[in-house]
Amino acid sequence: MRRLVLITLFPIMLFSEKVDIKADHFFADDIQKMVKFKGNAIIEQGSNIFKASEIIVYFNKKRKAKKYEALGNVRFDITENGVHYRGRAQKIVYSPNSSKYLFYGDVVLEDLTNSRKIEANRVSLDLKTGLADI
Repeated sequence: MRRLVLITLFPIMLFSEKVDIKADHFFADDIQKMVKFKGNAIIEQGSNIFKASEIIVYFNKKRKAKKYEALGNVRFDITENGVHYRGRAQKIVYSPNSSKYLFYGDVVLEDLTNSRKIEANRVSLDLKTGLADI
């Protein structure tokens, strides 16, 4: 597997921590302001990790990440505001500006800190408030 670090091409930053993305294949579209990572895609930011078949990063005009999508058999392990989440879904959309995650398709979301588990077809998680909407 090739390791791709795109900090020089696109400044991918979340909460001012470096984001490292690895995948078998890489595609960039400067006109559409997006990059795709396909095949064994892994995105890491600090202790947070997402694994998926494909990861797409969308940028604004200033080349800052405005949305992340993880597609296909997504597995994740994230810790935010002292709460540790782990789980899986078929698709995850993350908006860094609002700190919201949307999980789609056979979602299993475990809050390991508070010993809670959600299983649903769609879950919205707001990291600022800690509220989940099923």
